[in-house]
Amino acid sequence: MQTDIFQRLNSLKERYPWLAPKRQAGSKTIHFWNQLLIAVVVYFGYELTSEISAGSKSEAIHNSLKEVHFEQTLHIFTEQRIQSFFISHFLWIIKLSDLYYTTVHFIMPVVVLVILFRKFPERFLVWRNVMAVMNLVALVIFAVFPVAPPRLLPPAFHFIDTQAVFGGAGSLDATLMRDAGNLYAAMPSLHFAWAIWCAWALAPVIKNKWIRWAVIADPIITTFVVIVTANHFWIDVIAGFVLFLACGALFHAFSGGQRDQRLKLAAVGGDIVEDG
Repeated sequence: MQTDIFQRLNSLKERYPWLAPKRQAGSKTIHFWNQLLIAVVVYFGYELTSEISAGSKSEAIHNSLKEVHFEQTLHIFTEQRIQSFFISHFLWIIKLSDLYYTTVHFIMPVVVLVILFRKFPERFLVWRNVMAVMNLVALVIFAVFPVAPPRLLPPAFHFIDTQAVFGGAGSLDATLMRDAGNLYAAMPSLHFAWAIWCAWALAPVIKNKWIRWAVIADPIITTFVVIVTANHFWIDVIAGFVLFLACGALFHAFSGGQRDQRLKLAAVGGDIVEDG
């Protein structure tokens, strides 16, 4: 009976290869559905642990005020003035930013991973690992140092929760923010870390210049979006960049056994152009 089932499955795979896509990465075969299962487990595991590790509101506000004081010392506490300007003069940009915040952040990494899997499987393995390490490190930081985003600061700071007040993605805005696992995961900015990850992972191997520039522009647009929507401070964005560099360097340090030296360089953003 079991043999018959396996024979039928193998027959289906041979007849419809798209049901079980796989790619060869050197001597290693990577299967799409295995990678998808890993991604699903990691995602829901992250959401669960994110809820568990979320700090108290008072602690998160306290740490957020520390960031405000630090930025004031550096004379870079300009987020509220920037937000106020765009709300007053370009409200449509605010709404577009809310939409961008709740969509591109989640869609872009998936698109990048799919492209890498299909076209550059060895590169896929490198950048998948960098992403995993980056999220794991971020989760630890969120647990140790919870930080409230600017939009959750006391009214005296005059930040506006643009998603709640103006929206941009309709009911999606409210749903995403209500179901967010950890409201106090502002430091470092994973929005920026994921965006810069996408740019470094994909841009060097994209031949179409328009797509390449769009991918490169994503971290720049994301920086503007998280500031104008009061979801992050400047130093959150900087920390997101440092997180990306540190995790890339960490993976680079432990990948001395890689047979292809170019892949080690790719892990820390080497300027590599793959064939194909």
